[in-house]
Amino acid sequence: MSITISYSYWYKLYFKFKRRLGEYTDHGFKNPQWLLMFIFGRIHIIRSLMILLASKPELIIPTADSSLFTEIDVDSVVENLRRDGVCLGIHLPNYVLSEILEFTNQTYYLGNGRFELPFTLSNKEEEEAKYGKPFLFGYHYKPSRSCTAIKKLGDDPKLRQIAAKYLVGEPILKSTMLWWSFATPVEQLDERLRFAQGLFHYDLDDYRCLQFLFYLTDVDLYSGPHAYVKGSHSQKKLQYQLSIDRDKSERDLINYYGSERIVNICGEAGSGFAEDQFCFHRANIPTKKDRLILQVKFVLNNYSFS
Repeated sequence: MSITISYSYWYKLYFKFKRRLGEYTDHGFKNPQWLLMFIFGRIHIIRSLMILLASKPELIIPTADSSLFTEIDVDSVVENLRRDGVCLGIHLPNYVLSEILEFTNQTYYLGNGRFELPFTLSNKEEEEAKYGKPFLFGYHYKPSRSCTAIKKLGDDPKLRQIAAKYLVGEPILKSTMLWWSFATPVEQLDERLRFAQGLFHYDLDDYRCLQFLFYLTDVDLYSGPHAYVKGSHSQKKLQYQLSIDRDKSERDLINYYGSERIVNICGEAGSGFAEDQFCFHRANIPTKKDRLILQVKFVLNNYSFS
C-alpha cells in the first residue's frame, strides 16, 4: 500500500531545482558532453542513436565461471530487461548477504545525504537529537572501497556480462551505494518531497544505465518497496520526453500506462533485481519499518567533472 501524497507541482519543482541548479550548472561547465546527454538523452530517438553509435557488437564478454550468481541465465535476464525494463530474481547468496550485513551494522552513514550529519546505527538517535528531527534516509557512498563482498559484486562477471549485453558496450561501474530509508512521521512527508522521495521519476546518468538493487532488509508493503512502471523505459509519450521535469504523479502514470503496469517489488533480505534507470520508478515511503538497499550501477560513459 503506497501513501497518497498531496503536493503542489510547482512547490516540488521549485525545491528540486533550487537544490540541484548549482550542481547542474557546475557539471555542465565542466563537461559539456554530460550537458548534451542530460538535455537530449530523454528523447527516445536521440538515445537510440547515441546507443547505436556507442555499441560494440564485437565486444568480448567476460567469462561467468567465477560468478557469485551461479543460477542466473544471462540471456534471460537481458531479454526481460529489454521487454519490461526490470528483471527480478537476482538474489545474493546467504554468505555474501551475511558479510555485507556485518559491514552495514558497523559503518557510518550520512544523514539525509549531508556530509555534516554522519551517524552509525548505534548512535543514530543521539545524532538525530542534535539535528532536531529524525533522519529521512542515510547514504553510504562507494561502500565497495571498504567492503570486500560489495567490491566482488561490482566485479562479478555475470553482472558485468548482463550489463555488457544490455548496454551493448563495455560497462563502466559508475557507483555503489548503501541507502537507508527510515519510516517517516506523517509531518515529514513534505520534506521527503524536496528530495523527490516517494515520487515516480526516471534517471539520466547516461544514454543507457543499468542498476542492480539488492534488499538488505526484509521489504513488504509497509517498508518502502521499490516500485516501477513496466515497459516505461521504451514507451514514453512525447510530452514526457520533452518535459524538463522527470517526476510524474502516480495518477498521471496510471492514466497513461494503466494501474496493472505499476509494480511494487517486495522480498526478503538478499533478494535483488536489475533495472534500466530510464524506467519510471520510485522508492515508496516506509510507514512502519526501515529499509536498507544496495545499489550497483553501470553506465556506458564515464562523465568526468574534475
